[in-house]
Amino acid sequence: MGEQIPFPNNFRHLVQLGQAAIAQKKWSVAIAHLQAAYALQQTFAVNIVLVTALLADEQYQQAASLAQEKAEDYLASGTNCPLYLQALLRTHNFIGARKVCQLQPTELPAAFWQQQLQAVEQAEDLYRQQAQQQIQELQKGLYQLSALPLYAQTDLAKRAQHLPQTEFIQASRRVLTDLYVHPLVRANFLDELRQLGCPTTVDYLWLDERLHAVVPADLAAITETASVRTLRSQLLTHLAADPVRSQNLVGELTLHAAYLYPFAEKVLTPVAVWVAVYLANYADESALLAQFSSSAVAQVRDWLQRFTELTQRLSE
Repeated sequence: MGEQIPFPNNFRHLVQLGQAAIAQKKWSVAIAHLQAAYALQQTFAVNIVLVTALLADEQYQQAASLAQEKAEDYLASGTNCPLYLQALLRTHNFIGARKVCQLQPTELPAAFWQQQLQAVEQAEDLYRQQAQQQIQELQKGLYQLSALPLYAQTDLAKRAQHLPQTEFIQASRRVLTDLYVHPLVRANFLDELRQLGCPTTVDYLWLDERLHAVVPADLAAITETASVRTLRSQLLTHLAADPVRSQNLVGELTLHAAYLYPFAEKVLTPVAVWVAVYLANYADESALLAQFSSSAVAQVRDWLQRFTELTQRLSE
């Protein structure tokens, strides 16, 4: 009476069928069963075997997209991180792979990361031999990025992950100094260089429309500067009883931090005034404003208005 009948849509049964097909190297059969199982339960364990089968069947783009769904799990697993890197390299996502090697998120020996980095370099060299035209076209697109509408700028920035590192850095230098590229796009390119550990000085066009010399490897992440962390912490404390409003406000702060990158420390001061104005503008809590001069409040509100105008340009 208690025996479980393996109905066709039974999750465990589908996984077993998929694993049996993998053992026989019947990749298309395995993929069909595992995709059905994954549709029922999006577990990391099934993701691993499905990505493995997709790679074996040379469905590289689908494998990489699926692995990306569980990127945090892969990066936290010394056993499965190599599979994630393999998916990135199979889709020529050289920048993504290099960022993982730079971050070294799992406790694997230094020799492993050196080996992975060498694999990336070899893959880049081979890609240069096989896809020189695609590389040149992508670089040219980045050099002319400001001529595109913003949605196309964002799309091309994502495609830039598939450039070898040398070509990516060359193109990024142009983007960082282009007045007509949206500041959010410029900030994201600078943060990409930070994640790559780029040790050389680059010029960066900031909101003051002046060029500033910065070393990406020396920068903190966009949301991890001291002033942004302090501001975020205080806002979350004030809005602890309202998680929805907290989440929305932190989202705004994250966007504003990107606009100010990498000089948020120069602007978000004193933090207490920013907290008061954020709460007044986004949470209808004006009680704290009385503690500060009207000029201090007006200065912060001027910045917030500028951020609003930049954000409105995102939908153009």
